[in-house]
Amino acid sequence: MFVLAVGIGSYYKLSGNRAAAFPLAAVPEVTRTATPTPSPASFRPPSPAPSRKKEQKADADAPAAPAAAASARVAGLTWLSGVSYPQYDPYSAQDADATSAFGSWRGRATTVAVTWPNRNVWSDFTQANPLYEEWARQPYRKVFGVPLWPDSGGDIQSCIGGAYDSEWQTFAQTMNSTGLTAQGTIIRLGWEFNQQTNWGTPEQFAQCWRQIVSTVSAIAPGLLWDWNPNRGSSSSMPGSSVLAAYPGDAYVNIIGVDSYDDWPDALTASGWQQQLNGPYGLNYWLDFAREHGKKFSVPEWGDVPSNQWPGESGGDDPAYIKDMYNFFAANSSSLAFESYYCGPGYSIDNPDQYPMSAAEYLSLWGSSGA
Repeated sequence: MFVLAVGIGSYYKLSGNRAAAFPLAAVPEVTRTATPTPSPASFRPPSPAPSRKKEQKADADAPAAPAAAASARVAGLTWLSGVSYPQYDPYSAQDADATSAFGSWRGRATTVAVTWPNRNVWSDFTQANPLYEEWARQPYRKVFGVPLWPDSGGDIQSCIGGAYDSEWQTFAQTMNSTGLTAQGTIIRLGWEFNQQTNWGTPEQFAQCWRQIVSTVSAIAPGLLWDWNPNRGSSSSMPGSSVLAAYPGDAYVNIIGVDSYDDWPDALTASGWQQQLNGPYGLNYWLDFAREHGKKFSVPEWGDVPSNQWPGESGGDDPAYIKDMYNFFAANSSSLAFESYYCGPGYSIDNPDQYPMSAAEYLSLWGSSGA
């Protein structure tokens, strides 16, 4: 899935020193000389529609909280929490307004925003554009989903060999010039890579990742990198082969997983246990992050229309909402951030397509919650 975490209403514009507004954690600088240690064990909004595969059934350092996140922490949450609105134009204030409104709706400020630039050609995501400029003005921790190369073409060997280094140098300079580097922006490079078929073998993906991160970090060392598979196994990287895609601790700041209420759904206790403790489930990746000394993220999660995967997606499932909250709360010391995916057909507030789930979410995340 391709994502942004955001909320509507009035949105806050940063003023003054952006770097001061976003204190950064001390993060080891990624360098070209680091030794990887793979683990054995016209702008238009993009369309990051979820694409759950049937094969799933078969089976960091933490960023410091932005100053704007303080109100959420005081209100009760101990982690950065956001929402995605991929149906809104992220190149305008529309998406930022939606992000703010989500915080107003739940009575607790949105503190992280997950989104995607266009990706048709290199310039869509490497050069300055209204999306980067708009989000640089927002008070949220920004999380951008960025591909290894644009949809117009590319190949894994060229990436590994450095053929795209000049494009990534431009990307780094753009992150610097817009102030996004200084804000500790998080990059989900090749997000949900274990569902892709054109990004090479797991080992090649890791090589490409190292090449990109090394190139960008030499110019923009303040960016944070979230290595982000999708929950469960897949035909693209079945079983333990996904571990070979890990590029090494020196090239990763956060380890995340996207996890929706599907394959299987959590309408039953056994379904939730499969999501939580099944092969490459939530606890597997949480433990993996801890073993590698990284914070953990869930950049995309949420209800799934019951007719999307009949018998495998939960629809309006308040028990799933509560299960996810309990998982976040129990592991808050390890959690970098989480973001609810409010894409078309997935929304809980604008519009409210899952009234029981929305009520449960408000009871837990809202100002009257824990």
